Amino acid sequence: MKVNQKLVKSLQFVFFLLVGLVLLYFAFKGINLNDLMQQIKHADYRWVALSCLFALLALIFRAYRWQLLIEPLGARPKISHILNGINIGYLANFVFPRIGEITRCGILNRTDKIPVDRLFGTVIVERAFDVLMSIVLLCLILILRFEVVGNFMTENIFHPIIRKIPGAVNIKWIIIASVLILISFVVLYKVFKSQLAKISALRKIKDLAKGVLNGVKSVSEVRNIGWFAGLNILIFGMYFLQTYIMFFALSGTSSLGAGDALFVLVLSSLSFIIPVQGGIGAYHWIVSTGLTIFGLSKDDGLAYATISHSTTSLLLILAGAVSLIAVYYGNKPKKEITKTDLCLPEA
Repeated sequence: MKVNQKLVKSLQFVFFLLVGLVLLYFAFKGINLNDLMQQIKHADYRWVALSCLFALLALIFRAYRWQLLIEPLGARPKISHILNGINIGYLANFVFPRIGEITRCGILNRTDKIPVDRLFGTVIVERAFDVLMSIVLLCLILILRFEVVGNFMTENIFHPIIRKIPGAVNIKWIIIASVLILISFVVLYKVFKSQLAKISALRKIKDLAKGVLNGVKSVSEVRNIGWFAGLNILIFGMYFLQTYIMFFALSGTSSLGAGDALFVLVLSSLSFIIPVQGGIGAYHWIVSTGLTIFGLSKDDGLAYATISHSTTSLLLILAGAVSLIAVYYGNKPKKEITKTDLCLPEA
């Protein structure tokens, strides 16, 4: 069984990596690599360093936001422990996409003994607010740059989706079938409820669901809802500044404005929906393509996407490695102190 699990994980890793490499191929297709490397070489890395500073601040604000959600669970872990969990979670995403959420819960369970299922509920709340903020930014972009952004989204997102949706009749039958399946599951659960309660695996799933629900409820018990809302704004404010400041590092993007940075920020969020390690390939392809609507060449767009993704990834990997070391050495069993250690005389 263990062999099969290792094989499945290995295949998942290879599959997601291949998806990222395919997207990376399409992003770099037709690009003059020598010109690209020259742009990256001559970038102004003072702006890159400042951009990375805002990325670090976003991580710190994320830690404070998560702390507010954890407090109603009856725990108040140190902010350093929470930050370590977040950093290690991002590091884990470079190996297996989406595993970072459960990884950081496991880290905080190790350092502060908080149940993973309840922590995972708070992570779900975090992700919900991230999505909400992304939607708010998208609406703001549509107001500021409606014509340009609207045309891009219509041609690159909505039209491809519409072309793949089956006819109205097929959709109707899909909806009907889904409703019937849902009703069947409810009826079967009611009929066999007592028998199902005896299955240990189902009991564990039920307990996990309860723990997640308790974690989700924590948002209604946050002690300072104003500070919580402010942290959400600060997090995305740091992401905006990170994106905008990075424009000035390259001559090709230095003329872009704040509204353009908002658009790139939303595009970068969309790129991480695709489950590939660290957004590799997906980020390069989506962001470089999106920047062309502002009149940039594909080369300029890809230079920006490459330097932005590379520096941010390096920052997250370093932060994750430091946090991993801190958690490992900070939680090693401490040696029992004796009188000899304290240089005290024997009684």
